[in-house]
Amino acid sequence: MQTRPFGKTGQEFPILSFGAQRIVDDHNCSEEQAVEILNHAIDSGIRYFDTAWIYSAGQSEQRVGLVARDRRKEMWIATKAWDRTRDGALKQLDESLNRLQTDHVNEWRIHNVKSMADLDSAFAPGGVIEAMVRAKEQGLVEHISISGHTDPRVQIEALRRFDFDSVLVAVSALDHFIYSFAEDFLPVANAKGTATIGMKVFAFGKLAQVYDRALRYTLALPVSTVIVGCSTMKELEDDLAVANSFKPMTGPERLEFFREILPLVSPANQPWKANDWGKPTGWNTPD
Repeated sequence: MQTRPFGKTGQEFPILSFGAQRIVDDHNCSEEQAVEILNHAIDSGIRYFDTAWIYSAGQSEQRVGLVARDRRKEMWIATKAWDRTRDGALKQLDESLNRLQTDHVNEWRIHNVKSMADLDSAFAPGGVIEAMVRAKEQGLVEHISISGHTDPRVQIEALRRFDFDSVLVAVSALDHFIYSFAEDFLPVANAKGTATIGMKVFAFGKLAQVYDRALRYTLALPVSTVIVGCSTMKELEDDLAVANSFKPMTGPERLEFFREILPLVSPANQPWKANDWGKPTGWNTPD
């Protein structure tokens, strides 16, 4: 599988990485199946594993930890803090480390910063940024990160305020058409040497029927790696097959793909860019 440099960290990862949000009961994935999928991912060359404190009340982290306790040196683990306060985030980190059965994570991310007001709260006195810096000083965290699904201008401003090691952003083919991280954010991050991780590849399943082209589209972007979630071994095998034989689409192929999926571009199909994730009736209105 092709590998790419991971920003200025000195690391290099395969283009396909693992999103652990779906290896949980909520997605009909048992603990036994989750462990089998994770081990197979590592055996197949995947090194980068993304999870979060909030995923299924910690079950995602707990299942990653079942494998990490025996194969930690083979895994680069990124998890996320939901709380925007220093003390709250540090408490979440302690819980994450316990679930992951490790004494440190390779990356700690501020989860889903979607507006300028949200970013301001992270940087306020006593905010989560202070937790990130403290945790790194204590050796609990190696690299500091941030993620965003909604408005690329927020993550551009985040890079202006702080030298984040990496940024996780939504770059599905549907995201190409509205508040595009691919067009607006990636050039800024790459110019700074910031590692970039692509997510939302299949747009919550809206692109599942064209998964191979959806994945090829995102892999062709100038990102460091792409995380893809799965809840079955077949899904993992399908993703690996695309990544192992990856070739970017030609211009005509990409144009035809865009024509095919353009009718799917809507707030209902992209709630992460909508005015209300729970009741998406219109597009997000930026600050």
